[in-house]
Amino acid sequence: MTVNLGVIASTTLQNYRKTLADNIFKDNVLLNHFQNNNGIEYKDGGRSIVVPVMYGTNTTVETFTGTDTLDLTYQDGIDAAEYNWALYNVNIVISLEDEAKNAGRSQVVDLLKAKIMQAENSLKERINNDFFNGTSANKEIVGLQTAIGTGTYGGIAGGTYTWWNSYVESSAGALSIDDIRTGLNTVNNGAGGSKVSIMVTTQTLHEKYESLLTTTINYESSSTKEMKRLGDAGFLALGFRGIPVVFDEQTPSGEFYFLNTDNLKIAMHNGYDFKVIDKGEPTNQHISVQSIVTMLQSVVNRRASLGKLTGKTA
Repeated sequence: MTVNLGVIASTTLQNYRKTLADNIFKDNVLLNHFQNNNGIEYKDGGRSIVVPVMYGTNTTVETFTGTDTLDLTYQDGIDAAEYNWALYNVNIVISLEDEAKNAGRSQVVDLLKAKIMQAENSLKERINNDFFNGTSANKEIVGLQTAIGTGTYGGIAGGTYTWWNSYVESSAGALSIDDIRTGLNTVNNGAGGSKVSIMVTTQTLHEKYESLLTTTINYESSSTKEMKRLGDAGFLALGFRGIPVVFDEQTPSGEFYFLNTDNLKIAMHNGYDFKVIDKGEPTNQHISVQSIVTMLQSVVNRRASLGKLTGKTA
């Protein structure tokens, strides 16, 4: 009996959608960390993503007794960063020839598995790459290279507003424990931010860090709950003061990031969380098309709570 592969593909993808979304974030260490530590924030939509940012303190904090007059001075010190959505699409195309050559049930299942896996892996690789290296010029997720820095980001000029600057240590040289210690302490210091939850670098610098470890520094994979979870998920997590230190092949050469999932988020459109769209059959080709579409973006509400080392070598 002839099967309609397009119809079967549409139904299969709708049922597989939740698994696909989970898989996108499961196999890359940084995306995995964000998914499991409240680093993904769902939004209802809008032309852009507007995130309030705090850059000043409230000066009306005071002590008082009885009927003392209180300071009612209007407080400034809150601005907003604005981020554009990044839209991603991947298509699963099935031709009339595919249907003719895969008429049996087992052939249909094998073909769909292969095409879905191909689309999933390609989308996974692109999103992970862009999370590190993407630029707004290419309509992508704006990557960590831009998000963690001192330039313009989220519509706010870091060169003008120094409170919108990350910690960036860019002196060239071999990675040292002192570099990591100072970076961590600086990023963690100050009111309004959260503590670093993960550090990510290149494989070369990760191996350099491991070579610097001594018995006085705990780097067992089970030393904290998150390090044990990452280890159980198949990732190599060393540690620094109990904070996971991991590597990803997409990290730019010589860079070492200090991140947390409170001040850096992945904003996800809750209506386009890897939505499956049946495009049907075009009139001029014997094919059926299923599209997987997602809208997301990296967003920051306090850039000073993020940092990086650059120009480091082994």
